[in-house]
Amino acid sequence: MILLLRAGGDRPLQLEEPKAVERQQANVDSPVVIERKAGKAVWRLKAKKAEQELGGSMHLIAPELELYSEDNVSIPVASRDAWFNPLTKSINFKGGVVVRYGEWALYAEEVSYKHASDTLHIPGNFRIESKLTKARGKGLTAWRVERHVRVESGSWIEDRHPYKTQVMP
Repeated sequence: MILLLRAGGDRPLQLEEPKAVERQQANVDSPVVIERKAGKAVWRLKAKKAEQELGGSMHLIAPELELYSEDNVSIPVASRDAWFNPLTKSINFKGGVVVRYGEWALYAEEVSYKHASDTLHIPGNFRIESKLTKARGKGLTAWRVERHVRVESGSWIEDRHPYKTQVMP
């Protein structure tokens, strides 16, 4: 679609068609963004490729986020795609999201990191696995600094620890 406007007299003013604007968007190979607070890395975001979108967000291909705990333990988050907003520093991961913490692995289709609240949020279903424990539920929020986790609903936990065969309150 081409838009024509009159710019005084009989000369038409021609604006570029949307497809041409899309072609002018910035593409970056292997981008890396690091967020620091008081000299310490809070997180590091990298991707195979980044594409600037018209709304200002960056579409990331094969993104990997490394969140760092207060004692500098790395918590990697990876997915097929993500959208990074450089103004709010929020990141929305979609498609085969995997979060690792020590021996734990968390799996979901969508995970968001909100810089303002320093939280990871999973709006939908998730599952968590370790060697001896499995869990699943719907809706999870995790606070990075406090290491506090809240599950919204439908939580189920299976503990296969060989020394703990009883249910504890």
